[in-house]
Amino acid sequence: MAGCARKTATCRRQARPRVQAKRRLPPGIAEHGGVPLRSSRSCYNPIRMAIRLIAVDLDGTLLNNKLEISQANRQALAAASERGVRIAITTGRRFHSARPLVDSLPCPITLVTSNGAMVRTLSGEVLHRNFLPREAAVQVLEAAIDYRPYAVALFDTPGRGQVMMQQNASLEGPLRWYLKTAREYLLQVLDLAAALPDDPIQVMFGGAPAFLGPLEHLLRASAAGRHVQLTWTKYFERNISLLDVMNLGCSKASGLKWLLDQTGCEPSEVMAIGDNYNDLDMLQMAGFPVMMGNSIPGLNSGGWHVTRSNDEDGVAAAIHELVLK
Repeated sequence: MAGCARKTATCRRQARPRVQAKRRLPPGIAEHGGVPLRSSRSCYNPIRMAIRLIAVDLDGTLLNNKLEISQANRQALAAASERGVRIAITTGRRFHSARPLVDSLPCPITLVTSNGAMVRTLSGEVLHRNFLPREAAVQVLEAAIDYRPYAVALFDTPGRGQVMMQQNASLEGPLRWYLKTAREYLLQVLDLAAALPDDPIQVMFGGAPAFLGPLEHLLRASAAGRHVQLTWTKYFERNISLLDVMNLGCSKASGLKWLLDQTGCEPSEVMAIGDNYNDLDMLQMAGFPVMMGNSIPGLNSGGWHVTRSNDEDGVAAAIHELVLK
């Protein structure tokens, strides 16, 4: 009895287990699109699958050639999200261009836009930005003066001026696209380099691949070459190429890496899906790189998983095979 009494007293004196405080995430990480995740760790996967985050490109990947997200892709993303897998949309599009295409997805998402220059919630909250310094943008535009009619500066601002081009912009460049899709945001100026009000998200050049090809060497050899990141996106079947000039080190991979650092995920736990050159560094970083069946020639680094094309629900096929199986 005495032993039992001593044991009981000892048990009473034992300290209660310490409750570990939950990790506080930056605003917008624990919840996005107004829908709470299953855990404060937004990459939490309740059944501990190897893949905890899916990073998926838009054009040529999640979008079909009609610029639509198929029902099969929607359902696959929702099913992965239900299993605790986080969904990140990684795109070269600016936020205001990407959001209308994905705001009806039936699951929480985070957007990595402008080739990694911005990370935002679907509601628009800015979580991270990595803009091109104005001084570097001016140097780029001065070095590429012969390509000015094919240049556009993009800004994180509402209304007109979000897209800025010169008055002599060519319809063979991005002007035709912005007149069609973003006329209300377009501001044309006499001298683009002189008119830059502050740091742009990026400077972009667009045109036929053969025409724009020499521009990369020109910029690398210029005074701005050491201060910028050059990223190609090419659509050979449409005879269109885009050369994005970003802040040094800015890419889809860097924007995605920032998100991973905030949410406790490792690159080895990421499935990345893409189809073009601007997806390459993201695919190389991911533990599960997936190429679309319609990917541009030469993208594969060897041994990567290849799924169906964007017109054949390639994203859904990859998710079913690697996540939901």
